[in-house]
Amino acid sequence: MEGYKLLSRTLELAAEVRKLINSTRVFRVLELDDLLPPEVRADGIQLDPTKVTIDISGCGYTVEDLQKELFERYNIQVEKSTFNTLTLLLTVGTTRSKVSRLYDALMRIARQGRPPRRLVQTPEIPGFTRLRCLPRDAYYCGGELLPVFDERERINHQLAGRICADQIVPYPPGIPVLVPGQLVTPKILDYLGRLLHSHKSLEMHGVVHEAYLPCIRVLKSAEERGLKRLS
Repeated sequence: MEGYKLLSRTLELAAEVRKLINSTRVFRVLELDDLLPPEVRADGIQLDPTKVTIDISGCGYTVEDLQKELFERYNIQVEKSTFNTLTLLLTVGTTRSKVSRLYDALMRIARQGRPPRRLVQTPEIPGFTRLRCLPRDAYYCGGELLPVFDERERINHQLAGRICADQIVPYPPGIPVLVPGQLVTPKILDYLGRLLHSHKSLEMHGVVHEAYLPCIRVLKSAEERGLKRLS
């Protein structure tokens, strides 16, 4: 019965959080124009005000070190992150005291005067290729595992042209680069290879490790022939 009141208070706190974070002059809240590429800015996409994404590159910490500092010193846990940002999730359970504690922590860190850190440039996510069969059909096939790299740690080009049987999701950014039934291309392999060779902390959901070799499950030739082809 109090949903409207609670949500209104949450939106007020979200606006307050943005002003407080920007006032540190080290941390900066990203707005819609920062987050959207020019190609989709006319599509009517809106920003959820309860999700506050912060550019942390000016504080001098890596995102891993900043999360550790916030947790161990200030008892603040932030779960969503990329190489250069943290995302705060405000809910009806967010209180003004929690907002004040976060602001106090960020201001103390900002006053340390660390030199800004160079922005981490992540590889551009390759565009979607094409579905050769229904994702359901591809996923429930047995398939076979093929390594992403050969014995010399180079991209295994035998994967190019094969049909993926799993969803491959690197986090960050948490966007699928392959879905079941999708055609694997050299550009996608290069993207995955660069991420797997990166020294940055990330999770690669869907990639299976066999004897320390990262592998992708793809359809066998006989399975491809037995499925209804979409394109």
